[in-house]
Formats: sequence, structure tokens, C-alpha cells
Amino acid sequence: MTESQKPYFDVIVVGAGNAALCAALAAREQGASVVVLEKAPPSEQGGNCPFTGGGFRFVHQGIDDLRSLLPDLTYDEAGRIEMAPYTADDFRSHLTTVTHGDTRADLMDTLIAQSRPTIDWMTAQGVRWDIYSRISAVAGAPSVIPNAVGLTAWESGPGLIEMLTTACRRVGVTVLYETEMVTLTQGVSGSVTGVVAKDKSETYEIGSKGVILACGGFEANAEMRGEHIGPGWELAKVRGSRHNTGDGHRAAMTIGAQPIGQWDGCHGTPIDVDAPATGDVQVTDQMPRRSYTLGIMVNLNGQRFVDEGEGFAEQTFVSMGQAILTQEKGVAIQIFDSRAIPHLEGRYGGSQKVEADSIGQLAERLGVDSATLEATVNAFNEQAHDGEYRPRELDGRSTTDLEPPKSNWAIRLDKPPFVAFTVTGGITYTYGGLKIDTNSRVLDNDDKPIGGLYAAGEIVGGIFYHNSLRAAGLMHGSVFGKIAGEQAAGI
Repeated sequence: MTESQKPYFDVIVVGAGNAALCAALAAREQGASVVVLEKAPPSEQGGNCPFTGGGFRFVHQGIDDLRSLLPDLTYDEAGRIEMAPYTADDFRSHLTTVTHGDTRADLMDTLIAQSRPTIDWMTAQGVRWDIYSRISAVAGAPSVIPNAVGLTAWESGPGLIEMLTTACRRVGVTVLYETEMVTLTQGVSGSVTGVVAKDKSETYEIGSKGVILACGGFEANAEMRGEHIGPGWELAKVRGSRHNTGDGHRAAMTIGAQPIGQWDGCHGTPIDVDAPATGDVQVTDQMPRRSYTLGIMVNLNGQRFVDEGEGFAEQTFVSMGQAILTQEKGVAIQIFDSRAIPHLEGRYGGSQKVEADSIGQLAERLGVDSATLEATVNAFNEQAHDGEYRPRELDGRSTTDLEPPKSNWAIRLDKPPFVAFTVTGGITYTYGGLKIDTNSRVLDNDDKPIGGLYAAGEIVGGIFYHNSLRAAGLMHGSVFGKIAGEQAAGI
């Protein structure tokens, strides 16, 4: 194919999730011709977005400020909703807390400042919004709704992808499915001039003046997980898209893009051992098993290996998923007694459980050595306390010199029947990625922009460390996706 025969678009967007589609819309709005390359078939479009609840965290002034974004909200409903403002300081405090202050200040400031303007812009593009809980189930009672997650996309993550894709088609963005980026192409100056793409029938070049990488993390790549996150993670089940295999990371770093962020960090969780190997929109949200704080976890040898009561599950489930994956076969067994059973998350109702009237009998049914498991439970019970669980309190009931300790909810496991659930570790998305500036330009190892190359979404490093912040992922994808589209179109 000669240079004149090569297909050309002003902007190429790699990926077709939330960040990618926002980038495509923004570039098209600037008058650019735009093509979106989606490795997945139409039924699997969107990366991890379809697996989310579609929540967005942004600055707002409370329910009255959100009325213009919720045309279906009646005056009666609005009058019964109590929602405090969510300020820039709130957002900054929450993000710096969960990331232990490691999040990049410049990206955080841009995210916060552009959060509400981006929501307004998405609304203008045709995105419809909903609110978590409109009215209290008690007649006449107000609904007090948390202010941090202001709105959700209509029909959650799948609805968001459908709305954004419809908007792209309406304005003339071309979407090519089952088409993957193989490599980036460069001119003599080193600037990116397009991509080599591959579909089911051929490999070919597409020329452009700007390429935006918005193709997710590397969570679905077992080799990269083991290399970067650590031993055991190659065994993790993938809670999201099977197509997020780090293609953008590798292509960009091959031409000198600078990696940044917590490459050994990720969002993970204990999940049911029978969860699918990769995400299934119908069942993925039912797979987490996070009531481990109310019992003990043992490995296949019948031994405890982690402090189950270090903190609330929402604070520790990522590290728990990682701890499980370091055990034999990457699995563990959560054990509870009759005192804990009423407090288990409802999602446990979909698990295969093993039940018995004694620990020895439970061990036999699990295929675990009875003597070892009985010794483990006896050692725990000797230092544990009598009493009832208060799951929403850090009760301070702890063991004394047991190794590993249990720092809270160390209540004796001695009230049959006993139940056990086998779990493994699941990964949602990765934290390590490419370094960008506040204009979404990908930077090289000298902190200089690589001409024509931009990034947005999960592929960006430097935002999440140690933990994630609910509904901030979609928000930063939209913010930097919009910026990337505007910048790439304006080259």
C-alpha cells in the first residue's frame, strides 16, 4: 500500500470505553475526522466500563445543583432528597487519603477542576444520568444520599457505553470493531504518525496527526501481571474485560514513553473460586467475597496466613486478594460459625458452601487435614473473645500473640454449624501506566511530550496508588479523554 492509498484520519483513538469515546467526541467536536479502533467485538465493547456501576465523582453544590442534570426527577422526589455539596476540598482530601498522598498533584488538580464541566459536557453529548436512590422506602421520609458519587450513568456502565457510542455515530465518528493496534508509527522527527492495525483479514497502516491511547490496563495479561504485580498474580481471575492486555503500554514504551505509577499495584478482591476466568457482565458483581472479617481464612494446608481483622473490608479487600494469591494454587477457605452467618454479605448466597457440625467434619468435607485445621481453630479460639459481632465497628477485640494476629472481630469460632467458602483473588484493573501531562500528552523519559501521542483512562499512571477511589476512575477517564481529544484535534 502506497502512502497515498493508506487510510487517514486526523485522530485515531485506540479503545472504545468511556475515556476513548469521550476523546473521540471531543476531537470530532473540534472538526477532526476520527476513527475508533476497538479490539473487541460489538458485544464486548467498552473495556471495563460495562462492569462498573457507572458512578461519577465530581464537584457539585448538592441536590439543587444537580436538578438540571436530572430532567426526570420530579419536584416531589427532589424535595425529599438530602444531599450535601461535594467540594473540591472534599475530593482532594478523599483522593489523597486513599493514595497515601502519592497521587500526582497536577493531575489531581486538573481532575477536580474539570470534573463538573466535563459532566456538563457529557450531558450535552447525550449522556443521561440517574441518582443512586431517589426516595426513601418510608412514606414521607427524606432520602439522605451520599454526596461523593453525585450521579450514575443511566443503566450503569453498559448504558454509558451505549449512550457514548450513539453520540459518536451521530456526529460521524468511525468505529472499527475487532481491530487491534499492533504498533505505533513514527515520522523522522519521532512524532507519532499513525498506527499499524490488524483486523480479521489483514494488517495495514492508518495515518493520522494524533493517536490517543485509551485501551485500558494490563489486568488481562497474565504474563504482565506476574512480571509487574508479583508472583501469584498470574493466577488471578479477571473481573473485567478480557481484552485489556496492556497493548497500549507496550506500544508506547517501545517508542520511549515513560512508565509511571504503582506498577505493582492494582484493584483486586477476594472472589468466589468458581467465578469466570474473565468478566461476565451478568455475574461479575455477584462474585466478591468480602465478609472475611467475621471469621478466619486458611490455606489448603488448614493454616491461617493473614490478619482478617486489620480493618473494614472496604479498606483491606485489595490486600486480601493479593494475600490469597500467594497461597498454594492461589486459593483460600473462609470459615464462619453460626454467630457470623447472619452478617454475611448477601452475595454469599450464590456460593457453593461446605457445612458441618464440627471443625473436624468440615475439614474432611473440604479435603483439608483435620488435625491441622482443628489445631488452627483451637489456637485462634484460645486468644479470641466471646461475644457477638458488630460488623460496622472496629471493636478492638484482638488476639494477643497469635501469628498472624486478628486485630478486630477476634470472636471465638465455636458455635456450630460451621460453613466454609473457597475463594481466590480477582483483579479489576491495574495502577501502573504511562506518564502524561495535564494536556494528556504522553511524555518520554526526559519528561518531553512525544509528538502526536496522547493517553487517557486506565492506561494513565500516577493517579491511583495503594487503593482506588470509588467513581473517580470513570471521572478521570472522561476528563482526560476530553482533553486528549481536544488536544489531538488541535495539533
